[in-house]
Amino acid sequence: MKYHIQVFAGLAELMGGPMVTVPTDQEAMTITALKGLLSERFPEAAAQLQSAFVARNQVYAAPEELVSIHDEIAIIPPVSGG
Repeated sequence: MKYHIQVFAGLAELMGGPMVTVPTDQEAMTITALKGLLSERFPEAAAQLQSAFVARNQVYAAPEELVSIHDEIAIIPPVSGG
């Protein structure tokens, strides 16, 4: 099983591109667990992942919500403007 995850901005640079594929043996996990899995796989992105927003099927998801391998998942880092 694999999670296919879109990543944006600086996260895409740190994680090797705008789409990340992560193999797993879990069909579903919480947003918090997914961020932990990604932080282990991409330690250079761990700090940004911690504060990033996660969208599941184009809707922002809370940390305790479940995502599955069938969901459209996007990770959006905080953006500041000026």
